[in-house]
Amino acid sequence: MKQITGAFIVGFLPLHSKRVILRPPGATRDFLERCIRCGKCMEACPYDSIRFLDITSGASIFTPYIDPLKTPCYLCQQRGHDGIDRPISKYLRCGEACPTGAIRKIVNYKDVLARLPDELKMGVSVLDRRICLAWQYDSCGECYYNCPLKDKALRDRPPNEIIEGATGVRPYVDPDYCVGCGMCNYVCPVKKKIADSYMDRSIKLTYFEQRYAAMVRNLIGRIDDYSKLPAIRVVRIP
Repeated sequence: MKQITGAFIVGFLPLHSKRVILRPPGATRDFLERCIRCGKCMEACPYDSIRFLDITSGASIFTPYIDPLKTPCYLCQQRGHDGIDRPISKYLRCGEACPTGAIRKIVNYKDVLARLPDELKMGVSVLDRRICLAWQYDSCGECYYNCPLKDKALRDRPPNEIIEGATGVRPYVDPDYCVGCGMCNYVCPVKKKIADSYMDRSIKLTYFEQRYAAMVRNLIGRIDDYSKLPAIRVVRIP
C-alpha cells in the first residue's frame, strides 16, 4: 500500500529537479527506474551521509542523495591512529543493502576502489585556484590530506606543471580518478560562513576555522558568486 501511495504522489510531481543531486556511490544510470524508495541504503550508511530528497525535488522525492557540505561519503573507510584509512566492511554498505541493484554492490578495498572510478562516480571535484589557500598562501592542503583516494583522485602537485617557490601542497584533481565523495568539499575552509563571521559576531567559528579565517576573508573578496564556494567543490558529471 505504501508503494502504491508513493507512486500516486510522484505522478503529480514535476519530472525533474533543478538541484544538483549527488547519488550514493555505485548508483546506476537507470537509478530512478530501479530505486523503490525503501530507505535501506540510508539505514546502512554508518556515517549518516545519505539523506532523502523532499517534495521540492519532483519525481526524485524520497530517493537517496549526498550533500557533501553536510556529510561527505567516507567510502566506508575509517582512519586509524596511524593516519591510514581502512575499510569497515567487505562491501560499500549502501550497495550491499540495496535490494534492486539501483546501487551497485562494490568490494570495499582501496586498490579496487581506485580501479573503479567510473562505477563509483557520484560527481567530480573542481578546484578554483584563485581562492585556494594552498595555491595563494602556500598554506592548508586539507583537501589533499583528507582525500580517501589520495595520490590518485587528489594529488599534491599537478603532474605536468612546474611550480617555482612552492614549499607546500598545490592540490590537483585528477578527474579520471575522482569519484565525487565530497570529502575535499567538506574539509575546505574557504566557506561563506567564515567571511560572514567578520561582520556578524554571533557566528561562532571552530578552532580549525579560526586558523584560516583572515586568509579566507581576503580570498573570498575576489569572487562575487558565493554559490561557487568552497574553493574545491563537487559538481555532478553529465
